[in-house]
Amino acid sequence: MAAVRGLRSAEILYVLAVACLAAVGAARGTPAPYVAAILLTLPCGLPATVAVYGGYAALKGVGSLFAAATYPNGDDAPWLTAASSTLNVTVLTAAAVANVLLLERARRNHTRTAGR
Repeated sequence: MAAVRGLRSAEILYVLAVACLAAVGAARGTPAPYVAAILLTLPCGLPATVAVYGGYAALKGVGSLFAAATYPNGDDAPWLTAASSTLNVTVLTAAAVANVLLLERARRNHTRTAGR
């Protein structure tokens, strides 16, 4: 039981580490923490990357119907920056949770087949 409890703690720390890296990337506006978070979330990091880029395009497209998405100098509007940062953190954290769930499922299947 102690090993299971320790494993749960490791899973929580993994998800928190990915969330923190994504939050640092959002706060600083630099790609390096995002890249680290994506690499940590592989294999679910690949669809998460698609969701990040697709989500940004959707936010910009739909949001620009109601407010300007960019300034004349080319900078993103603050609402777009905040929304895309929130999306990035949410999607990458969800990818980390999906990895944990996939690992749990693989572990259960392995235990079930090893017991036969």
